[in-house]
Amino acid sequence: MQAEKERTNRRIGFILIIVAASLSSLGQLIWKLGVDSSDSTRWFYYLLGFLAAAGGMFVMTLAFGYGQVSILQPMMSLGFALSIFLGAFFLNEPITIIKLIGIGCIIAGSVVLGRDGNEASQ
Repeated sequence: MQAEKERTNRRIGFILIIVAASLSSLGQLIWKLGVDSSDSTRWFYYLLGFLAAAGGMFVMTLAFGYGQVSILQPMMSLGFALSIFLGAFFLNEPITIIKLIGIGCIIAGSVVLGRDGNEASQ
């Protein structure tokens, strides 16, 4: 019974940290759009980006209630991988082989941390 509750909490923590990383990346993208926008809309983008990034930090703190900080915090780096794709899609930034290797390392590290969290609780 206790082990099942811990697995459920860990899953919730992982989902929340992915949402947090996504919101943080989205906030950064919106800030970049604000920098490139006209003066009349710039502050709107800045405010919207701030709300998204702040929402990400809020969700991150919620995630910490469901798992170990030593596992969840490094998983926030998934946001860096997402930022590469957002930059390519919205800003026409190139995705190079080096960036793909970096994304692979980030994802592999997150998988290793997730597995370590599963084994530590058993």
